Amino acid sequence: MSDVAKPRNPEDDWKIWLVVNPATWLMPIFYALLVLAIAVHAVVFSVGLGWQ
Repeated sequence: MSDVAKPRNPEDDWKIWLVVNPATWLMPIFYALLVLAIAVHAVVFSVGLGWQ
C-alpha cells in the first residue's frame, strides 16, 4: 500500500509546525480570531444578551 507512516499522536503533534510556519501565519491567525471575537460580540449585543 502506502509507505507513509501514520501519525502517532501526541508524539507527532510537533510536525504541524513544519507546515504551518508561525513566523508567517501567527499574526494573521490572531487577527482572524480578533475579527471573529468582535463579530460574535456584535451579534450577542445586537440580540440584547449583553450587559444591561
